[in-house]
Amino acid sequence: MNTFDRRRVAVACAVTVVALLTLWVFSNRNAESSAPLPSDTAIGSDTAPPTSAYQPEDPLFVGGAEQPTPPQVINVAVPPAPGANQTLARASFKRYAGVGTSVCTTILAPDNTMLKVTNLDNGQTTTCMNTLGMSLPAGSDLVMNTAVYILIADLADAPVPVRVSW
Repeated sequence: MNTFDRRRVAVACAVTVVALLTLWVFSNRNAESSAPLPSDTAIGSDTAPPTSAYQPEDPLFVGGAEQPTPPQVINVAVPPAPGANQTLARASFKRYAGVGTSVCTTILAPDNTMLKVTNLDNGQTTTCMNTLGMSLPAGSDLVMNTAVYILIADLADAPVPVRVSW
């Protein structure tokens, strides 16, 4: 610690000691000058002033005699249930080599049928031919050729919920 810091600490200590002594002296004078309460005004005696009963005010948040308005009914758009030749599925993609570009694989629809695939998230629609020549990965019910899949969804969104109809 340098000389200037030592001087600052010494001045701060001296000021603190003087302030504490001043407070102690004034607190002792105030304690000696205050008179004790006379015994006739003790708590609970008959000379205490009368008090009225506590009356709470009306709550402000209720708004008086008005009743709160009931909440309104909210309509939620829900897609219709699948029909006889429709099913809901999770679609993914894979690049089919040596086969046509408009092919897909699912065991939820008949083989060699043209499928209409609608993305339930954005409403985009495409068609593909169901060929049962590809295995299905876990978590998806329909595997589409990459060229067909990008018509209804981004590759990063896979698997997407779709409605398959034939």
